[in-house]
Amino acid sequence: MTYATFWQRFAAMWIDVFVFMPLMILSAWLEGHSRIVAMVSLVTMSALYQAYTIYGHGRFGQTIGKHLMGIRVLRMNGEPIRWREAWLRSAIELVYMVLSDAATLIALWTIPDNLYVGVSWLQRGVNVQEHVPEWNGWVEIAGQVWIWSEFVVLLLNRKRRSLHDFMAGTVVAAQPAITSATASATEVLPAV
Repeated sequence: MTYATFWQRFAAMWIDVFVFMPLMILSAWLEGHSRIVAMVSLVTMSALYQAYTIYGHGRFGQTIGKHLMGIRVLRMNGEPIRWREAWLRSAIELVYMVLSDAATLIALWTIPDNLYVGVSWLQRGVNVQEHVPEWNGWVEIAGQVWIWSEFVVLLLNRKRRSLHDFMAGTVVAAQPAITSATASATEVLPAV
């Protein structure tokens, strides 16, 4: 098994961000209309991104980014991952998302309309941040510790597994290239 490199995984992550870019832009535009729209948009975008990641891994063993980078998530024995592994890989990110979204929803609920509507995009962000509960600071610190730990662990082990791979019993590996002999064999075999 050839393990995915740090750079393959890093590029796959950014490709997945770009896949969501049109939705993020639409969401940012919609947020300015009202606090309720911002709340719905926040929850919808978070749920869509988590569903995209979990479904892509659970169904195909890869997201669009991983597919374009030629890598796939597998179980340690080389078999395709199951839904259990897909959920476990995203478990910490899900917890962080729920806590972070809860803090932002509290801020959106408590911020006065005059500090939200009719101000610039940047000022609105500052105003919302001022209404986020204090405990969110600990959530952000924990999130940063998790992300940096993921990178450090990934760089310091031979199989290039990150913490979520250890939790789920998975590894990210390069997809085997289809050889001309394999391609010829599939062309000869009848479709089932």
